[in-house]
Amino acid sequence: MRYLDFLHGSLRVLHLPVTVQNMTVRSALKEKDEELKSFKDRVAEQVAPSIKTGTAMSLNSPVTKNRIKEMYEDLRCDWPEIKDRLKSTKDADTIKLIIQEKFEYAKADMEKKKKHTDELFELNDKSVAPSPKNEQYRQLTIQNLQLALYNQKFVPGSKNTHDVMEYLTSECYWLGCLMALNNPPLQPDWEHHPPSMDKWDILPRNISVISEKNQDETQQQKTFCSSV
Repeated sequence: MRYLDFLHGSLRVLHLPVTVQNMTVRSALKEKDEELKSFKDRVAEQVAPSIKTGTAMSLNSPVTKNRIKEMYEDLRCDWPEIKDRLKSTKDADTIKLIIQEKFEYAKADMEKKKKHTDELFELNDKSVAPSPKNEQYRQLTIQNLQLALYNQKFVPGSKNTHDVMEYLTSECYWLGCLMALNNPPLQPDWEHHPPSMDKWDILPRNISVISEKNQDETQQQKTFCSSV
């Protein structure tokens, strides 16, 4: 009997290190989970302000407001050659309309994607203020979409066209998408583009922030058109 008691006591002693080891492992895993959560929170807090201002890179993104301005200026630098090649087959008014439509199509398409993002993060209810975390993650999602669109152009083997009209329309749409996904959204400054004797002076010299008023008016026009 004493032998059995001794044996049972020995087994309990043998099980003790295993139990302690399991507890140690669980404690270590819990600590790592807490560290990971803390790291994610710190990253979100640090990234959000730079996204909000639209002036600093975050997540090593090259798509800043200044970079978008540079790319738009590249298009304007290419414009003299583009218009010379178009003059023989197109008129200036038609080209101006096509360019404006491409930027508008891009803005509308990106607004749809941002609306889907709002639904994903349950931010479509305007009567309820979004939580800071959800707003931060929403901005990160939109920025990642912007970065993906930006990189599409520079992927090896991506389509390069020699058709000047196709190049112009795709470039306007691509730039329009990047502008619309900026925070705050941007667009060519059509409103302050001075009139010119040259009908082919189409592209505004500057880009401007889309005001909330303009966004609301655009949304109202879409709602009206869809109801007609």
